[in-house]
Amino acid sequence: MIHKSLLSHVLPLLVVAAATACGETGDANTDLPMPEALGTALNAGAAPDGVTLESIAEGRILFNARATCSACHGANGKGGQLAPNLGDDVWLNSDGSYAGIIEVIETGVLDPKEYPGLMLPRGGMGLSDEEVSSLAAFIWSLGVRG
Repeated sequence: MIHKSLLSHVLPLLVVAAATACGETGDANTDLPMPEALGTALNAGAAPDGVTLESIAEGRILFNARATCSACHGANGKGGQLAPNLGDDVWLNSDGSYAGIIEVIETGVLDPKEYPGLMLPRGGMGLSDEEVSSLAAFIWSLGVRG
């Protein structure tokens, strides 16, 4: 018999694996126009160091395809049954800052507060430091979209 606690941690991983195998990891080609607020933040130098349009675009592709973040967080971070919306102002495991987002990606969420899906360090994907930074840039940009 499988212990209920173990099942709650293994089930999300099985969902991610199944979604990946079926190719259901979100639409990486979904067009996300750059909102004025994001363009203003980038042009005014209000973006964190290292956050550029290029890093945001790379992070979006990773999020919705290779890194399979969208399997739990929904396409473009809109949220799902396993993990929260990343584009609102509610942060469960971070303060929502670029540095805070990087920390969560690097350390994972092994004891989720409100959702059943856990996240392994670096998404369990062996992401490089550059990929972690790009993912964080994309997730940071979701909050700027307003």
